[in-house]
Amino acid sequence: MVVIGPVMAAWTRWKIRRLYNRSNWVDAHDLAKLHVNRKINGEFAQDIVIRCFWNQGKWNEVIKFANKYPSEQHEKLAKRSAKKIAMQSGLERESVPRSISHLVWNEENLLDNWYQEDHLVWMRHPWGWTHWVMPDDFTLSDVHPSLLSLATNVLLKPWIPETVNIETPEREVGSKLALAFSGGVDSAAAAMLLPDDTILAYHERSFPSLLSHDLPLRLFKQIEMRWNRNVMIIPSNHEKIRTIHGKQVGFSTDYAAGVHLILMADYLDLSGIAFGTPIDNTWLQKGRKYRDFKDTWHWNYWRESFAKAGLHLVIPINHISEAGALKICQQSDLIDEINSCLRGDGDEYCGQCWKCFHKNGPLGRKIDPHSKEIQILLNKMPLRTAQHALWAIQKLNLEHLVPHLSDELKSPLDWWEEAYRPGLELIQQPWRDIVQERTEKWLPYMQDEKMLQCVNLFPQYPV
Repeated sequence: MVVIGPVMAAWTRWKIRRLYNRSNWVDAHDLAKLHVNRKINGEFAQDIVIRCFWNQGKWNEVIKFANKYPSEQHEKLAKRSAKKIAMQSGLERESVPRSISHLVWNEENLLDNWYQEDHLVWMRHPWGWTHWVMPDDFTLSDVHPSLLSLATNVLLKPWIPETVNIETPEREVGSKLALAFSGGVDSAAAAMLLPDDTILAYHERSFPSLLSHDLPLRLFKQIEMRWNRNVMIIPSNHEKIRTIHGKQVGFSTDYAAGVHLILMADYLDLSGIAFGTPIDNTWLQKGRKYRDFKDTWHWNYWRESFAKAGLHLVIPINHISEAGALKICQQSDLIDEINSCLRGDGDEYCGQCWKCFHKNGPLGRKIDPHSKEIQILLNKMPLRTAQHALWAIQKLNLEHLVPHLSDELKSPLDWWEEAYRPGLELIQQPWRDIVQERTEKWLPYMQDEKMLQCVNLFPQYPV
């Protein structure tokens, strides 16, 4: 019995883990539940049960189980479940805060438009309120004024030019790096190139939209299991600000995607915030015309704006295209989970959208190139994400679908999968060395950099 006990325990753990890793939450839960009160495997089984509840969205069950079997990790899941319940009941989708809704926009002191109610941070703007669901121990009053200034700027700059002129004292640089992590291919490639202790933080829409969070949330669970790393999730409705001005839901500026990290820079002791922005949006303008990115107004303005807040603006894949990011992700143990589709339901990508066309298609995943959206965008001029889309067309052998692009598809585009060495100069130390080391591990450099520098697609259309 002394020998059989440990052997049977190990066999049981293997069976439970196998079910769990296959996302068979029901059977994994049922088998693990038989062992939650046993001396051997008890803690292991408890951990599986509560995670199965979490993975199925059974937030109340998570809270009940955490109360019955308390632990530090269970308490964290219970708190996150309570926030999920609050969001679903509409408490965090309110358009205005409860106690300060009477306050109006302060145009004289723009930093006085930030408030906190419990774990919600609110920003008053001229058209209403925007909120963030912060960690329970986050305190807005501890945030340095320069960070609030930068957050105001990235959110409101297109409509309130005065946000660029807010004067604040300097903030001391912190010690850690964080990545504004979307869970898509480019973001995952950035996470792979950066140091393993980089903080990953996800912006989650706290309101219903066509975008689905299912695929990234599935990836985050696997990151926790396989990489032993957590992804912070910060819900917010700030993408609605654009809709007030007649635009689609989305980010006010390129770096509004990281506003949650700007607000938490002191909380996390950050020295820099990284974004997974590839060549397509750095050295190419709108994905189709080369520019010397290091000399652009965009790079210099935003780099200096972040620096005033004691932050490095880090772009770890500025030297890699979307095709290169795909190549890097293919060499990850998470490639089966990484997915850029924004409409995936459960664990399935849609196969019908533009993201699926130029991200999932080249990965060998089944897509429908005849879908309405893909056909519209293949025939729209100028071609969206042009250089990468052309590469994807070649990669998928779909030239017959786009005879109007025959001139642009005459030459092989394999060089698009390679790294652009000059981009490394834009990555600050101490991160440049490890990014360079990992880049060279997974990708070759462009042998002829002029292939990129000569890109000027569809010049008849203004950029």
